[in-house]
Order: sequence, then C-alpha cells, then structure tokens
Amino acid sequence: MSATASAGASADPGRRCSPRGPAPEALRPTDVLGAFFLLGLAYLTVGTLVAIVHGVADWPAGRWLALHLVFLGGVSQLVLGASQFFVGAFLATEPPARALVRAQLGLWNAGTLAVVAAVALGVPAGAQIGALTLVAALVLYASGLRAMQRRSLQRARWAVRWYYACAALLVPGLVAGVLLARGTAWPTGDLLATHLTLNLAGWLGTAIVGTLHTLFPSLTATSLSFPKLESWTFASWTAGVLALAAGSAFAIPALAIVGWTLLLTGATCLGANVLGSLRATSPPLTLPARLLATGQAALLAGLAVALTESVVGTQALVVGSARAAVAALVLAGWLGLTVLGSVLHLLAVLLRVRVGRALPVPRPTRDRWLVALAVTSVFALATAQLLGLGAAVAPAAALLAAVYALLACKVLTLAVPAARTARPSV
Repeated sequence: MSATASAGASADPGRRCSPRGPAPEALRPTDVLGAFFLLGLAYLTVGTLVAIVHGVADWPAGRWLALHLVFLGGVSQLVLGASQFFVGAFLATEPPARALVRAQLGLWNAGTLAVVAAVALGVPAGAQIGALTLVAALVLYASGLRAMQRRSLQRARWAVRWYYACAALLVPGLVAGVLLARGTAWPTGDLLATHLTLNLAGWLGTAIVGTLHTLFPSLTATSLSFPKLESWTFASWTAGVLALAAGSAFAIPALAIVGWTLLLTGATCLGANVLGSLRATSPPLTLPARLLATGQAALLAGLAVALTESVVGTQALVVGSARAAVAALVLAGWLGLTVLGSVLHLLAVLLRVRVGRALPVPRPTRDRWLVALAVTSVFALATAQLLGLGAAVAPAAALLAAVYALLACKVLTLAVPAARTARPSV
C-alpha cells in the first residue's frame, strides 16, 4: 500500500498501529491536515479576490499583497499541513503534540498577517516582525518533524529530509524580503530575484518536489520506479536553488546558468519517476494524477526556457519576454496545477477518513478535456509571451482563468463539506 493510502486508512488512531500508541487527546493526522488546509484555502480565496480588485482598479499595493496572501498564507500552509501528514504516514506515528501544532498555526498566521500588513501599509518594521515570527514557526515545524522521527521505530530518512531542506532555504528568503521592505541598497545583484528564488523554488519548490515522490505513486497506485534517483533529485534541486540564488544576489551569470542546469536536472530525475508511475499504473487516471503529471511537464518546459535564455540571452532567443514565459510555465503551469491536484486529492482523503465519504470516481473523458484545456492555456500563454504575440496573450490568459475557475469550483465542493462536517479539532 502506498504512503498516502496508508495515511488515509490509518489516520484514525483507533485503526492504526503505532510504536507507542497515541496518547490520550492526541491529534489525528487529519486534524493537522485539515487545520492547515482550511486556513490555507481561506488565504487563497482572499488573495484571489485581492488580485481581481487589483486587475480592475489598478490598486498599487494589490499585486504584492495578493502574492503574499496566496503564497505565504495559502500555499505555504498547505505545505505545512501536507508535509506533517505525509511524515506521520511514512513513519507510522502520531502527529506532533497539540500545543506544538497550535503554536505553529498561531505563529505562522501572525507572521503572515504582519507581512501582509507591512506590504499593504508600507511599514518595513512590520515585515521584520513578521519574518522573525515566521522563523519561529519554522523552528517549531522542524521540532515537530524531529519529534515524529524520535517516536517512530522506522528510519525513513527521505520522509523528512526534503522538509528540513525547504525550511532552511526559506530563512534567507525571509531575510531578503525584509531587506527589500526596508529599501536596502543592493548594488551587487538582483535582491528581488534572490528573494523569489529562495521562497518559490527553495521553500515551496523543494517541499513540492519532495512530496511528489510519495504523492504521485500513491495517486497511481504504484511504487517509486527509480528510488535511487531521489538522492540525485534532492542534491540537484537544492544545489540548483542555492546556485541560482547566489548568482542572482551577486550578479554572476555563470552561477545562474549552473543553477538553472541543476534545477532542470533535478526536475528531469523527478520526471523519470513520474513517467515510471504513469507507465506502471492501470487506467483510468484520477483528475489529480492527470493535473500533477501535466504540472511536471510544464516545469520541465519552463526550466528549459529559463536555461536557454540564460545561456544565449533574450534577444538572441525570442522577440518577446522569456521571463514572462517562464512565469507562465512554472507558476501557472507547474505550481498552480500541482497545488490544485494535490488539494483535490487530500481534501477527498480528509472527507473519506473523517466522514466516510467515498473518493471521487475518475471520469476519463471529462478529465481529459479539462486537463487538455489546462495544457493548452498554459502553453499558449507561454508561447505568446515568448514570441511577443500580444494579441494572443489575453485569450490565452482568459482560457487559463476559466480552467482555474473550474478547478477552484471542484476544490470548493470538497472544502465546504470538510469545513462543515470534518472540522479538525486542534
């Protein structure tokens, strides 16, 4: 049985085996998953509304406010909840103590709100307070992972290694964010690019790449096809993040090229395992599995464009914007579709464990069409940006927004009953 399936089947302490057995009043794995997920989805909703207001009214602070709400308050809390859920499944142990999880939730949301307020009001001190609070939350997060390791009789090192690494990479990303908020002069390179690299590729990217080694085999009812590649993926991805961040911070183009090359190598190793699971599975695929597979294809394309542009230069490659094309492929294509697919699956698992609701049945024809529209919109938008086809950007973006709206509606059909009937007790 795969790790996620084991997590879904064993999330009730009364039905699972643990080396020491759950203490009275111990949290269930789905309590941790549900608490972080429901708060994260609330931030995603608010961030989306802020982005819409910014698009309509051209709100000066709206863009960065929406980004921080979505990524810091939304996707980051999905990472915090899902990672601790998967670690508990891998190690066959109960979640961190209730007080520790409450402290994580409190500190992360307090830090997020401080950063958001600093962005909206232009108060640099708020960003510094928020960053320190988030670092404190990360320390508690790491201590929770360590506590689960110590309670378990299993030694599945890969269950936690990815998550320690992503937390460590976020700390310098937060420092860069504080420097940006304070308007610190940084003459040696691009501080914003460094901040984005450490936060998106380092924190979120490392967590997602690591989780996919468990999640995708679970979705396809297979095992990891090339387990030895995981160490290569980890080394390439983390080294790539560090090289790209350093290349951006100190304006060293050769180091940035090394960074993109290593990231592409890591993504290729992950892609081999994803492809292996696809070949080994029996159809039909679920919608989340299709979305995650599509997301990995977009990641490979985005990194390939970024590497090519860094080697030959934008003007030699395209007449449009390579950076905008990479953003479309990596953010809208990889990160967006991967997060949506993961949320759809894990909310369904939450409802199955907590209230006995059956997992959604695959609908191959409908799912193929929906994923085909997603692929078309992402690659059309990236191509239009790459080739400078201004007239094609708006239709592609509209199609992508429509696909995201359909997927968001599917998430809501699971999130609303989860909030009503499967409310976590933290």
